[in-house]
Amino acid sequence: MPMDYTSLLLSKIEEIPRLGLKAQLKMAPPQRFGTKETLLAIPEDVRYAAIMMLLYPVESELYFCLIQRSKYDGQHSGQISFPGGKKEETDIDYWATAQRETQEEVGVDPSQVTFLKQLSPTYIPPSNFYVHPYLAYAHTRPHFIPEKGEVAKIIEVPLRSLLEETSMKEGPISSSYTSEVVVPMFVFDSCNVWGATAMILAEAREMILLVK
Repeated sequence: MPMDYTSLLLSKIEEIPRLGLKAQLKMAPPQRFGTKETLLAIPEDVRYAAIMMLLYPVESELYFCLIQRSKYDGQHSGQISFPGGKKEETDIDYWATAQRETQEEVGVDPSQVTFLKQLSPTYIPPSNFYVHPYLAYAHTRPHFIPEKGEVAKIIEVPLRSLLEETSMKEGPISSSYTSEVVVPMFVFDSCNVWGATAMILAEAREMILLVK
């Protein structure tokens, strides 16, 4: 992906409207389907979080970063996700949460990061989190430092892999809260990305494809 495309993307992405549920549901697990009203119904006791989809150059290509969470006694043990986490009272807004959590989990200094666009929030029923996703950019490849207690592995993915139609597949998954079920997923090499992370990626993918 040539750097002139990177310049075009960075200059035009803010003009692209958020695509919301229409895009997200293309990669949603079957149990997430329902009426628009039920999909947008957020419980009163919901918890709030933010994540960052960080774009950055590696030689002449754009990449983004995912993480594999460490094994723990919880709903998302071992799963693939974006860097991010729960909003704290000290965070002035969700963008501040995304920056702080990205620094804590993978060592990216907020001063290296440029805000690009807020994507559509996504509710995650198993953990009762309402997640605010952000698209951001680092001008150089970050020196990633995984937080050993939370991050088992950092996964760097070429953006072109996300944009390729062949990355979108279906396959069986099992988790701490569901028995084996077939779900839509993005497959990057041997990395299977499903659930809320895939839904966020689906919206980002369609928005980026609209940049011309």
